[in-house]
Amino acid sequence: MELRKILQDKDRNIFFYINERIKCSLLDKIMPKITHAGGPVFTVFVTVFLALFGKNNVKTSAIEALFSLISSHLFVQLLKRKYTRPRPYMVLANANTFRQLLKDYSFPSGHATASFSLAMTFSIFFPNLAIIFVSLAVLVGLSRIYMGLHYPSDVLMGSTIGIAFAYLTHFMSIRIFV
Repeated sequence: MELRKILQDKDRNIFFYINERIKCSLLDKIMPKITHAGGPVFTVFVTVFLALFGKNNVKTSAIEALFSLISSHLFVQLLKRKYTRPRPYMVLANANTFRQLLKDYSFPSGHATASFSLAMTFSIFFPNLAIIFVSLAVLVGLSRIYMGLHYPSDVLMGSTIGIAFAYLTHFMSIRIFV
């Protein structure tokens, strides 16, 4: 069996574990709310609000987070257009879904990218809070799978992009301002 097929099978198996096997009424209520923490309204609002009204490291971290968010989002949009992967609920008959069905492409997850971009940027500035930031980002990624909107590999790639852009933005800003 070729490697690509093995990885696709593993991706689907993990998807169904999160989307179907752990499904319960409590998570059905919580996951749609958690997923919004990685959405554009929440992520842009938080970063702009903190950039405008924050002081010292809060303001600086928010400005970096905003640059990381914008640049990573542009990169994700390029990848979505290059790799036109349908969302899981569109191709997997037994996928559990919720009201918010999206029509754009699945790979990579923009919500995971955004949440990890912010989580890592804020973790750089506030390492004592890193566990909270990263945990929230992980929950956002899991919510995308639970809701039938992304495969685990979409979330993994989105998370990787978010982390990479957070560090890239941080190291570029150090070079510019030092």
